[in-house]
Amino acid sequence: MFNEEANIASVIAGLRAGQFNGDIKIVAVNDGSTDRTDVILRGLEGPDLIVLGTHVNMNIGAVFSTGIIYVAAQAQAGDLLVILESDQTSAIDLIPLMLDEIRHKGKDIVIASRYLHGGAYKNFPWARLLFSHLANRMMRHYFPIPNVFDYTIFFRAYRISSLRAALPYFGDAGLIQTHGFVANAELLIKLSLLAPKVAEIPFVYDYGVKRGASKINVLRTINEYFVLVAYLRRLIRKFRSHQARHPA
Repeated sequence: MFNEEANIASVIAGLRAGQFNGDIKIVAVNDGSTDRTDVILRGLEGPDLIVLGTHVNMNIGAVFSTGIIYVAAQAQAGDLLVILESDQTSAIDLIPLMLDEIRHKGKDIVIASRYLHGGAYKNFPWARLLFSHLANRMMRHYFPIPNVFDYTIFFRAYRISSLRAALPYFGDAGLIQTHGFVANAELLIKLSLLAPKVAEIPFVYDYGVKRGASKINVLRTINEYFVLVAYLRRLIRKFRSHQARHPA
């Protein structure tokens, strides 16, 4: 997270009040915020809240990587990881449904999807909406994954074993190579190479609940998606060539 002083206390309170059928541990990754985000997090810190981060703003990819590598190292074998945004746009009441898909229906990754029936974009700026549709269409075209329509949403649940299975192939430093908002698409597509069972559930993304300015630079992110496509196509060719030479 970066500069979420207006949102983070509400997100933590919502997670602490949630009914998740099991103990939870909140890992908050602060990406060098320059407002009061770190002060607020430190004031809320306790046995159920671990605060990670740096004093220097890095990038979204670094935040993703920091949190995932930490959790993969600390979690128990049967644990699950939910990644959500710190700006109140991720609907905490959907988390039990996401966890149920993994615990009781055998899924490895569950995506909160704006593209399933019942899901939607709400109060979205038109330019952001158009960009999101185009980015998802691009990802579906180049990297089709069964049962997946929403590639760009941050709000997902993962089986820890699925994340750990990817580390021998990509390494801690290679799991996420990109820096911007494309990092979550990169992660999903890399994990898909190991054939996880993926499901989506409907999610209404209400941009209106967010407090504070958006952090996304649309033009920069458009360029990052084109770079991502070229990078992943090369990586997938190498991955499949390696698999052909070294079958399991």
